[in-house]
Amino acid sequence: MRGLKSFMVIAGMTVACGAQAAPQSFYGKTLRVSWNEARSQRVQGEGAFKSVSVPLSYTVYISTKGQLFKRLTSTTSNGRVSGSKDRVGYSGSTAEDAGAVTFQGNTLISTANNHGLGRRIRITFDGGSSCSAEVLTGKSGGGVATTRSNATGKMLEFESVTAGPASCSAQEGDAFAN
Repeated sequence: MRGLKSFMVIAGMTVACGAQAAPQSFYGKTLRVSWNEARSQRVQGEGAFKSVSVPLSYTVYISTKGQLFKRLTSTTSNGRVSGSKDRVGYSGSTAEDAGAVTFQGNTLISTANNHGLGRRIRITFDGGSSCSAEVLTGKSGGGVATTRSNATGKMLEFESVTAGPASCSAQEGDAFAN
């Protein structure tokens, strides 16, 4: 039930939040958040669900003109394969990219809804060289949620997903330029 409530909150935020410009303190900065997700998952239609821990990172760069560039990277639980999904802009509306990035003072909030899985990444930035982050995940109630793996491209089914503690780093410049 907790997962459903979390998902509903995330989904509601995704719909309710509109795009808005980043505060000047974010311009020219890259913020990177890393965390692990504890999941009960399987490749779609294959065997039993397995408990895995999957490392993820979310990188966002706000250009000196206020343009937003995002990358979500995941690695398989065995660490052998990784993949990423890049997006440009403050919002997305496709089935695999419904979400938005908004700002509340010195806090960036990224919400996403992907085929029954929701994620909210909250980054508080001091305007200099440090930040803190919190990641909240949820799955719609009952049954399984299905989405494509960034790392393998295979369709995965999820019984549950929970984000662990997040770390955050901030740097000057465009991390995607390298």
